[in-house]
Amino acid sequence: MILFFYGEDNYRLNQKIKALKAKFISASLGDTNLSILDGKSVTYDEIVRQILAMPFLSRTRLVIIENLLTAKRSDIQEKVAEFLKKIPSSTVLVFAEGGKPDKRTVLYKRLNQPGQAQEYKLLEEEQLKRWIKKEVDARGATIESDATSLLVEYIGPDLWRMANEIEKLIAYRLPTTANRGGKTIIAQDIKLLVLPEIKSNIFNLIDAIASKNLPKAYQELYRLLNSGENEIYILTMIVYQFRNLLIVKDLIERSPNIDRWQIAKKAGMHPFVAEKTLYQVKNFTLEKLKSIYRNLLDFDYKIKTGKIEQRVALELLIFQLSQRRQSDKVGNF
Repeated sequence: MILFFYGEDNYRLNQKIKALKAKFISASLGDTNLSILDGKSVTYDEIVRQILAMPFLSRTRLVIIENLLTAKRSDIQEKVAEFLKKIPSSTVLVFAEGGKPDKRTVLYKRLNQPGQAQEYKLLEEEQLKRWIKKEVDARGATIESDATSLLVEYIGPDLWRMANEIEKLIAYRLPTTANRGGKTIIAQDIKLLVLPEIKSNIFNLIDAIASKNLPKAYQELYRLLNSGENEIYILTMIVYQFRNLLIVKDLIERSPNIDRWQIAKKAGMHPFVAEKTLYQVKNFTLEKLKSIYRNLLDFDYKIKTGKIEQRVALELLIFQLSQRRQSDKVGNF
């Protein structure tokens, strides 16, 4: 038997391999017949030796080869692809590949067969929500729907971090006092305990700028400053998001029907950043974004070289960006 598990979702891939090993060890009364090989360093001779070895006091052996395809060892891959025809019935051979293996290789084509291969893609938004609920339920707790949405927004498809944050949130909710709501995770818990992967207030700030809402823009700026974020970080994130806006606007100009998942893939962008950027970008023309982005870089240089005081500069920048009759030049004081 040959099995092939691969994909960008390393967490679910890892859980699959972990469960497979646990099941085999339990059925075989130990790990004597289990062999795990690192595809980055294992020799071809060692692969052959482990595959051909006879099981000890058991009917089968489990051999797991990790990351052989992503190691880009084409000479060994071709030999292994040919050797697959000779695998004894007593060996269960598993290939585990984190990331995106080269689909052009002979070994990939040999392994990627119906009933033999399973790809673990990053979960999309609704899939993530279902996964969170399932994980929380499995730990004997519950989570409100708005808290689930906030977790998705804060963390995205990083299930390694998501699992850790869920564990932390449940531990926080363990006391069953009346004012804590038992084991139900609520949105306020997320805001209190989970650090967003991408600061949502940055998006709020850009939203206010895009809609020319100066009072709201200042409110979001001061909220960031009062939460402990420094001026350089805030400016860096503003530059970062306007860069995203410029990339997305250019993609839309080229392909008007492009969706957020295609944008995320083409731009190498977080899917949830792509979604929010797609919403914001309709407020700008491509030329306006080019002009703003060029001048933001100049503005960034002036702050970092001490030519203008940081907080005053940020306040003036927000003022200029939020004006209804905004000039094309920003930062020329």
